[in-house]
Amino acid sequence: MPLSELKQAAKNHIPKIKQYYIKSRAELISILSMEEFTDIMKAEKMLIDELRKEATSRGYKNVWKMRRADLMELLYPSSHKNGQNNDHAQKHDNPEAGESQEVRV
Repeated sequence: MPLSELKQAAKNHIPKIKQYYIKSRAELISILSMEEFTDIMKAEKMLIDELRKEATSRGYKNVWKMRRADLMELLYPSSHKNGQNNDHAQKHDNPEAGESQEVRV
């Protein structure tokens, strides 16, 4: 199926797919083949008032002062910001711990 047909199917999909027009072909195929959207996809479509109501029902306080992004992170924390990212991209070796004999100029 061509990308243009996938985008048209995503445009007419119920429930609506957010930002279908910038998604890749593989992403559109995986989203269109889902039986039901994931919780995070449902939350991305929620209005800020709905997010605030959910946060208060979970027992969080002072949610009326929070922005949408802060509410999303509070209700649905991402693994990258919590240090649970397992790809070790930020891990670097200490150059002082290495052998100075190995480095030759």
